[in-house]
Amino acid sequence: AKHLRKTDIAVSTHNRKIKRLRKIFSTLSDFRDDENPFRTILFRREREEQDIGVRRSAFSREQEQQLREVLADDTHQVINKPEIRVVYYLGMYTGQRLKDCVLLQWHSVDMERRRIWVKQFKTGKEVTIPIADELFEVLHLAKAWQCNNYVCPKTAERYNRLDADGKNIGNNLVNLDVLRVIRWIGIEPSLPVPGRKRRVTQYGFHSLRHTFASHCAEAGVPKAVLLSILGTDSEIADKYYTHIGEEAQ
Repeated sequence: AKHLRKTDIAVSTHNRKIKRLRKIFSTLSDFRDDENPFRTILFRREREEQDIGVRRSAFSREQEQQLREVLADDTHQVINKPEIRVVYYLGMYTGQRLKDCVLLQWHSVDMERRRIWVKQFKTGKEVTIPIADELFEVLHLAKAWQCNNYVCPKTAERYNRLDADGKNIGNNLVNLDVLRVIRWIGIEPSLPVPGRKRRVTQYGFHSLRHTFASHCAEAGVPKAVLLSILGTDSEIADKYYTHIGEEAQ
């Protein structure tokens, strides 16, 4: 733990490594009598990074419109661009995470009732989302390339790519494709931060989740409804619904 503190890794990365080691020693507890050496005291506090000044940001309405425009512009190219466009629209109009959008399957899409069902990979929660008009149009176009059950078959295959050791490398490849689109509209996704080994992400696909929450708050959508779509008691919702309390005050 002392060594990790000297490596300029993020607090969350530090805690994740400690948690994994704690799990190993917890599993071995039947074979050893000593206390688990990776106890809670070795965790770092999230507030240690409160002063870094970089947080995940939502796209403005203008930036979101720019994303739609470059995704429709043939002068900008990225691997499997028609499918990446669908992935972006899923993020914009459902607020779901990248993996849930990339690996969405047709049996979870009801075009007649205009509903999407998602069992989120990260939380395991099941959510139901209405299909907005703009999303309906791109999903209708996606029907033309259907060759298996994935809405975006080529991107799903790329996302699930493994290396020789069986480690997933495709998720990073697709994430780089997504970040390229963000750079097309003149935004640098990540920024360097003193004292941190890696750059800190400010804009990424997850920003669409923030943007979705922001739009819902502005439109007066009840917070409970937003949470039923995001699928969790999300801090994102808290961030964009604080103004309700302020107005009441």
